Amino acid sequence: MLRVIFDTNIYGNLLEEKDAKEIEERIIKEKNFIVYGYKPIRQEIRNIPRVTKLSRRTRNLLLSMYDRITGNHFLENSIKITNLAKKYYNYYRNLGGIYNWNTSIKVDFMIVACASFYGLDIVYSADNRTLLGKASLKAYKHINIKENLRTPDFLKYQDLLRKFRS
Repeated sequence: MLRVIFDTNIYGNLLEEKDAKEIEERIIKEKNFIVYGYKPIRQEIRNIPRVTKLSRRTRNLLLSMYDRITGNHFLENSIKITNLAKKYYNYYRNLGGIYNWNTSIKVDFMIVACASFYGLDIVYSADNRTLLGKASLKAYKHINIKENLRTPDFLKYQDLLRKFRS
């Protein structure tokens, strides 16, 4: 059984697919593939501005999709996860990483810390700049070795589509 978590951008990318409903249904029905929810991801979706009718509709569609895909599989946040994410960030900065903590990198590192802490198998992301950046990947591996944690595998959005598209 694969235990996975999606970066926030995965939900937005799925929503744009012509066959989004079919892909979503296949993900939900796949018994050997469990997608976990995590509060910082849902919060990032909730933070989409509700300025226009279109943005309100998109926000609501994304929240509904997130809730259906994750179902009742939810991982709790903790100070240990936050501290692990900050360790990733400090090492990332030592490696020359350029993004500040209070950008989207905070949530990215929290997602990876959560996946590592709970022993998830895969993190899916379409973010090559921060979550899947070279310095970030080195930071996860280095810190997880020091903390005696298994680093999850990282797969891209296209890998998810290949798996669930007919």
